[in-house]
Amino acid sequence: MIRYIDAHCHTHGLPHDTWETLGATGCAAVVLSVGNPHVFQEIHDEVPDWDDMQHYWNGAIRFAPEAEKKHFIKVFVALGISYMSYWQDWEKAIDEMPKYLKKPHVVAIGETGIDPWQYWGFNWPSDEERKEAFRGQIRVAKEMDLPVILHTPTQRPGFMPEVPANKYKRHFLDQDLDIINEVGLDHQRVVVDHADETIIDYVLKETNAYIGIGVGATIRPTTPSFFADVVDEFGPDRLLINTDHMAELSIDLLAVPKAIKEMKIRGLDDDVVRQVVFENANTCFRLGM
Repeated sequence: MIRYIDAHCHTHGLPHDTWETLGATGCAAVVLSVGNPHVFQEIHDEVPDWDDMQHYWNGAIRFAPEAEKKHFIKVFVALGISYMSYWQDWEKAIDEMPKYLKKPHVVAIGETGIDPWQYWGFNWPSDEERKEAFRGQIRVAKEMDLPVILHTPTQRPGFMPEVPANKYKRHFLDQDLDIINEVGLDHQRVVVDHADETIIDYVLKETNAYIGIGVGATIRPTTPSFFADVVDEFGPDRLLINTDHMAELSIDLLAVPKAIKEMKIRGLDDDVVRQVVFENANTCFRLGM
């Protein structure tokens, strides 16, 4: 069995038996992204504030060591400000973020990245405020030399039809990269996540960032076979596999083992498979595994 690291997921919202199954499939570690209220299946009827954000961040940090004891899976945390809803007091969150990033189990900022889709209708007052909140997180990442999990948005049916589907992710990724480059964060501290065929070639050729490909959320077209296609075409360097598992959506619990099997069926060396499902994430997030 080739052990794997799930480099971006929300499995803190999933039940005990799911964790037991994941451990039995060879899951050695997970990186929980915990800045998104909707993945906790919580509903807000008013704009969330700093107290809400602390609730999400602290809950995951407390959960991590307990999950490790129960399931023998290493649990790491990425925390940040999600852009899928407006947050009151985001300035306070950025001021407090360095303190949280020094806590045990916390290894990254994220997921974060400009996304026009808004849960509960809580829209950011302006693009400039949204960008300033993103800029603040990138500055913290640079100061603390920590990786950033960069969310790239998935186009929703009928939403922003003026941006072609094949240019949608790139449209917002370019805005994020403009700020990343302005702040001067090393691209090797960035994971461009939710990547698909519209941005993979660009990110590999024009940046030094890692690429995260989610194979476990059935809302996305990036299946285990798609991941194997990417490794076949581009090789293993800078590629990370993840599930993006969350409780609010249908998921493929065995997605990473399926990707591993598909790569082995295609004759890829075990060293190549191990690099894309374990070693790259271990190096990127400095997990020390």
